[in-house]
Amino acid sequence: MARRASPSAPWQPPVDLGPIVNKDFFNWPSISADGSTLYILYQPNDFTTMRTYKAPILPIVDFNGDGKVDLMDLVMLIQNWGTNNPKYDIGPYAWGDGKVDIEDLKVFMTYYEKENPPKQ
Repeated sequence: MARRASPSAPWQPPVDLGPIVNKDFFNWPSISADGSTLYILYQPNDFTTMRTYKAPILPIVDFNGDGKVDLMDLVMLIQNWGTNNPKYDIGPYAWGDGKVDIEDLKVFMTYYEKENPPKQ
């Protein structure tokens, strides 16, 4: 597995995830119907147990990597409207659909409103 601090940051060196993931066994990854969760079903070679792990699949909506989802990120999304730039193609699933459009704006606004709730 490798991580990066933001979409524009370099990737950190890969890390071995340990024997549960990096082991000789049968595993089946799958994604939930709504695209929000990755499931990994695995069974060791001895076939004694079967386990399921899950992890959320989250889009990166802080496009400029400043630690907040704000109007600058919205401007960047709009500037890429109609393109197939994968950095801004975040909807309807986190991996996008091949074009920056209303689906991406919907996802972005969900996160924007969480960080910037309307004032009462």
